[in-house]
Amino acid sequence: MQKPYPNVLVVSHNVFSASGNMGKTMAELLRAFPPECLAQLYFQDEVPTLDLCRRYYRVTDQDVLRSVCSRRTHGGSYTEREIERGRATSRTDTGLLARAHQLGRRRTPLIYFARNALWRVGRWDSPALREWIRAFSPDVILFAAGDYAFAYRVVCTIAARERVPVVTWCCDDFYLRASAGTPLGAWDHKNLMRWVQKTMTHTARVVTISDEMAHDYAALLRKPTVTLRIPADENPYRLSPDARRGILYAGGLGVNRAAPLMELGRALKAARIPGLEWIDVYSGERNEKTLARLTPENGIRFHGAVPAAQIPKLLGAARYVVHVEARDRKSMARTSYSLSTKIGESLRSGACIVAYGPARLSSMAYLRAAGAACFHEDAGALAERLRRLEREPEAYLRCVENAARLAREKHDRTASDETILRVLQSAAETE
Repeated sequence: MQKPYPNVLVVSHNVFSASGNMGKTMAELLRAFPPECLAQLYFQDEVPTLDLCRRYYRVTDQDVLRSVCSRRTHGGSYTEREIERGRATSRTDTGLLARAHQLGRRRTPLIYFARNALWRVGRWDSPALREWIRAFSPDVILFAAGDYAFAYRVVCTIAARERVPVVTWCCDDFYLRASAGTPLGAWDHKNLMRWVQKTMTHTARVVTISDEMAHDYAALLRKPTVTLRIPADENPYRLSPDARRGILYAGGLGVNRAAPLMELGRALKAARIPGLEWIDVYSGERNEKTLARLTPENGIRFHGAVPAAQIPKLLGAARYVVHVEARDRKSMARTSYSLSTKIGESLRSGACIVAYGPARLSSMAYLRAAGAACFHEDAGALAERLRRLEREPEAYLRCVENAARLAREKHDRTASDETILRVLQSAAETE
């Protein structure tokens, strides 16, 4: 008799989280699964804070580096008691480790080469990890694909040894539009694609975040693909349009999103629209250079991180919610196919979405096609459009209503739960 839910081993860089971008996205995707049917192997220096699953195993760069010196494997699993103790914070790196984390975010060819080389010469595949996997007995691996080749090596090793099929989940494009730039960058990308193709030999289905990515990846990877947008629940804190105030950005500032955010902030400051003189920014950003620029001079009021439970309240009270993407070549290569994980929440917020970035990016095209955002590629012109919306309540409400319709059609929780279950169940049955 078929099990209602397969046992899913999630392999990812980030741990399930209530706040971190990728960790929260994964948690939303798998929220309907029973905890006993999920296990997670991850590589970042974070501790579990969610009981979404009760089996976590962590192997970090520091663990692998220590193994080079000691020739012993490191890393380990978390007990339910340790998960409970970790609820205060999911990020544990401080001091030198925090600076190393920020350095790794730069994603230079040298960083890619060094990190992949470390995992190639170090030891991660310990007897304890093998026993942990076998005790869970996965039916399928859900791999949150990224841009480091070593993670694909880990997945291939586990899939081959345990004879478990893989579902490869792609939220950003690291395959088609990545720009090598330098000889070392070209080598890194060639090495990545070599491991991508090896992973495809174990992959039953590819899940993408946009229709454009699904179309192009089906041709590139020659695997069945499905689009699965991140679900979002109704916002219970939605205020009426007349009660809403201000313009808000809530989320991460990776992929150079701080740059367009400040461009828009300066344009709003110059426009002097009553109530929209600055953008209130809520983010866990910790890069000191970035933080130094998130200032009132750039039209930004930076509030830092807030508890995840507070975000719906902030979104429900804002008059406008901002979505931005950078226009530099490297950032556009990363975000061309992407659909920000915050879009579903923004569509459900009851606010008018303000979209600022290159028109050809998937996320911008997605919102524009539905009439679900106030969009422009020029910050000054976008500020003037907001001025007109403030004078035309009917146009404001039309944009909000279009956003709510798009959320119902494309970000429905029940439909998303059914799709990911069907994909994983189907993959598990291929073995």
